[in-house]
Amino acid sequence: MLRANYLQVLADIREDITKMGEKTVLSVMTAVSSFALNNVEQAQLSRQYEKEVDAMYKAIDDKCITTIATQQPAAADLRFLVSTIKIANEVERVADYANNIAKIVQKKFPKLDLASLAPVTDGVTKLGELAAAMLADAIRAYALNDAELATQVRERDAEVNKLNKALIKDILAIAMANPQNQEAVLEYNVAIRYIERVADRATNIAEGVFYIATGFNVKDKKS
Repeated sequence: MLRANYLQVLADIREDITKMGEKTVLSVMTAVSSFALNNVEQAQLSRQYEKEVDAMYKAIDDKCITTIATQQPAAADLRFLVSTIKIANEVERVADYANNIAKIVQKKFPKLDLASLAPVTDGVTKLGELAAAMLADAIRAYALNDAELATQVRERDAEVNKLNKALIKDILAIAMANPQNQEAVLEYNVAIRYIERVADRATNIAEGVFYIATGFNVKDKKS
């Protein structure tokens, strides 16, 4: 393969991951909105996005592996391709989380009394917005090969963790006051944990971007 063609393949892979990530952000935002509004149509849309992301993931994984096998890249290019495979897997897992939230809306909510959980709905929405924004910026950092933005994304995980803990506390209080609604409380708790994991995966992506851009592990970076 000519050098110019090889470089174009690498550029295409970066663009493919960016598109996959953007679709996944949309899936997360739609799933969280469907959860907050108890909207089964939005839940179905989020699940459709997840199917599209899954197909994109398989294509990207194949392209990266084929490029490594046929071009024998070295140094920075090998680092980029191996890290991209890992990042693609992180993105695909996030889409799975969105899909799982959407399934709760479709399959569980119609059978449940959700009235007692209304006070935490805004908090769940806020948590989803924070996690989705982290993911969006992690993908943007990948697209731009921006180590500084990746570092900022990683630092924002603490805000998500803080809100997550507060929501769990509020939900436990609701569970104590409404023992008849234990299943509804459980589904809210599960969804919140999925959202928190979105932020965790975004952090992992940001760490991968930092490694691609600098060659160093951000956890080993001295302040």
